[in-house]
Amino acid sequence: MKGSKLTIKHQVTIPRDVRQALSLKAGDQVDFAIENGRAILTRVDESDMEWARFIQTQMPEWSDPHEDTYWADL
Repeated sequence: MKGSKLTIKHQVTIPRDVRQALSLKAGDQVDFAIENGRAILTRVDESDMEWARFIQTQMPEWSDPHEDTYWADL
């Protein structure tokens, strides 16, 4: 297991072997998930980003924070 120190700006450096294993480079998008008290880092595929951008343009209500608040209890 690799570690990294959290900076005052709440940033961390992803260790080189982790970056290499996920084929990460500067500017890549990553996702975080919490499962059983652990954070999981996943590289976002560019085709997923294209789909997300398309959805945001076609269905802007999906990115509306007011909608998120409305549906939060479901």
